[in-house]
Amino acid sequence: VAGAALLGSAYLIPTFAVSVLAFTPTHAGQLLMPSGGLFAIALLVSAVLIQSRRAPPIATAPAGVLLCIAAMTLLAGSNADSGVEGLGPAILIRGLGLGFLFLSITMIAFGRLPDRNLAYAIGLFDAGRQMGGLGGIAGLESLIRHQVVANQTVLGAAVTAGAPGVGERVASSAAALAARGVDPGGADRAAVAELGRSIAGQATVIAFDAAFLAIALMFVVAAPLLIASRIALARLGRREAAVPEAA
Repeated sequence: VAGAALLGSAYLIPTFAVSVLAFTPTHAGQLLMPSGGLFAIALLVSAVLIQSRRAPPIATAPAGVLLCIAAMTLLAGSNADSGVEGLGPAILIRGLGLGFLFLSITMIAFGRLPDRNLAYAIGLFDAGRQMGGLGGIAGLESLIRHQVVANQTVLGAAVTAGAPGVGERVASSAAALAARGVDPGGADRAAVAELGRSIAGQATVIAFDAAFLAIALMFVVAAPLLIASRIALARLGRREAAVPEAA
């Protein structure tokens, strides 16, 4: 889930900026740069807490999970008018959350392993993170595509010739185009086409918001499962340790 959140959000944020907000690829990439700085700061803070303050590795994990959920929830409220000011706080919170989370889960994963198993464990850990990230990107892209189609269907069904406001919208757009010198027939067609593009844009915005919310829900579902699995493994370990003693 952490891999899906890292790579999935790193894919979603620039894609949203380019396809919805009309950012250049360079500006879209620059959106994530401050987040990377806070990611590094959070890693250092976690290291100090764990090594110098003797805090358990799990100590920073809840903060990381909650910050990631908060960041994705804030991003799920984005719209076509969101800019750097609208996306910036959520992206910074995302960097902090992932920094607090990644060092914690790495320490938990490797902290008690014997040296002979460490190389295998690192390989499995990295493979799991990459598979989660790539699977997350694929799943989010599929979700966006399906959501765009579904949203266009719903929005388009509500925008009919007799619907309140539709005629006024088309008439005002046509009048604005006619004022610029477009002939009346062409202005009407262009106004209808502009309304169609607006519907498609809104459908895309809603689809991206659903994708951001999906990442937040992944953490909401995964956190209780992680806690339950660790409790189950601890009980299993105690039971296995008790069997030789009983024998």
